[in-house]
Amino acid sequence: MNERTGRSGSRSACARALVVALLCAAWGTAAQAQEVWPARPIKLLVGFTPGGSNDAGARVFAQRLAAALGQPVVIENRAGGGGLIAAVAVAAAPADGYTLLWGSIPQVVLPAVFRQDPNFDPLRDLTPVAATVKVDSVLAVPAVSGITTMRQFVARLQDRSQRAFYGTQGAGTPGHLMNAWVATKARAADAVAVHYKGATNSEADFLTGKITFRFDTATTVRRLGNKVTCLATLTERRIPEVPECPTFAEVGMPLDIDWTLWNSIHGPARMPAAVIERLASATARILADPEFIQASEKFGISPLPGFTPARTRALQEQQIRDWGDLVRRLDITME
Repeated sequence: MNERTGRSGSRSACARALVVALLCAAWGTAAQAQEVWPARPIKLLVGFTPGGSNDAGARVFAQRLAAALGQPVVIENRAGGGGLIAAVAVAAAPADGYTLLWGSIPQVVLPAVFRQDPNFDPLRDLTPVAATVKVDSVLAVPAVSGITTMRQFVARLQDRSQRAFYGTQGAGTPGHLMNAWVATKARAADAVAVHYKGATNSEADFLTGKITFRFDTATTVRRLGNKVTCLATLTERRIPEVPECPTFAEVGMPLDIDWTLWNSIHGPARMPAAVIERLASATARILADPEFIQASEKFGISPLPGFTPARTRALQEQQIRDWGDLVRRLDITME
């Protein structure tokens, strides 16, 4: 072998060794990056303004999630479109686990029912991690109405000499569906929906009797005290916050649909399995933490333990079917 051939072979061997070293380094870096997730702060998008039960639950949860993952979890309120703006933003984000959604019914169920945005499908474009908490709803009337029982309520709604009005947080929201459902159950003559930008915006009209009825959280009813009367709860059992309030089954109107209002952690579609697993595991520990449970109860929120990604997807799909059937049956629209 001559000197030139030897030098050429040596250079080729060195080049091959360098390529192998670079590939190993790249593989090691990628593996390391995957292992250390999260390596920077996480954004948790809330689709509603600060102050409501959605926002409160997200903030209580985010504090615990940050401690569990060792990175800050930053709440970002992106209100608008009934929560749709935040959901679409998460769907469009990189699927790396650093942008998550504090999901709710208007974001992960109703968009598949009403099809507001043809380019967004919550089942296709979001990854479920876990259902986290729920809030219980109750049917309430203002005390000035003089209504104290479901029988009186039904009679009032069937009275054609007086038009009944119900307040909602917007067309096509859970409150809209609940109110329309109970009006149908009561065989109301011509109950009219009045859509507000939020629950707090309708409170003054409600307390003065301009709004005949609406659905509230048990916490709100307790806060308003003797200004309102709770007629029935959308739960299987009575709610400890308002123990005097019967269930719909107790007043002769058995529930034919699951009205559970729940929040969740969802991410973009195609998130890495390792990220989903770690998030789900951390969430399960948080929901079982007595301190989290106690902090949540202050806002009328209850943990929903045991919801794996698969079980969360099943709940989502079931409500899309059930609520979709109701919307078609009652001819409810987004208007």
